[in-house]
Amino acid sequence: MKKIAVILFIILPAFITKAQTITNHIVEPKGVYSEIDTKNDIRVMTSLLDPQNSTKSKLIDSIIQSPNNYDPPVLYVLSNVFFTSGKYNDAIFWFYLAQLRARYDVNRCADKTASAAQYNQTFGLDINQYAFAHLDDLEKIIPKVIEFERSNEENYDQRWINLTGMNAMSSALADKADNKPLSKAKDEWPAIKKGTIADYEEGFKQALISLKKKQ
Repeated sequence: MKKIAVILFIILPAFITKAQTITNHIVEPKGVYSEIDTKNDIRVMTSLLDPQNSTKSKLIDSIIQSPNNYDPPVLYVLSNVFFTSGKYNDAIFWFYLAQLRARYDVNRCADKTASAAQYNQTFGLDINQYAFAHLDDLEKIIPKVIEFERSNEENYDQRWINLTGMNAMSSALADKADNKPLSKAKDEWPAIKKGTIADYEEGFKQALISLKKKQ
């Protein structure tokens, strides 16, 4: 049986410690969770984090050219790469796109405990701090993020978010595999996406008003 690739458990500890190596925490998959394959995304994130990777610029270009093929954790890492290299507006765009897509994935996930909070906390501190200090730039970038999400379709496996929830771990540790549906019905997704974008857009508008009052 192949090993389960739990992105949250494998990737996040390395980010929190600011390390450039990956700490592996392997759990045996069971049931439908064994079908979730994140190996390529983990490989891409590992390559983005590798300071010795001589082909990193080509990899970045490849992600930018086909971002719909990569799940939000890859975009979170990409935003971090841009931020640490001083490309702040690029970092803002990819961070908030990752955040919006992750929110959509959470909303169409059947596991109510699934969350991208750790990713937002890990990457959001520095990028949010910069963005909130440069509201003119942020005000121009967020509409681009929203328009991108409206006009693009996600090609990645949205079930990556299930691996952050308690059901995935409970299933892995249980004697009996859990084969319950991991996502809400697919015919609900268009409405979920539309609602997620609308809520995100309204939330940004309200946050912008509040931030401008503090200036």
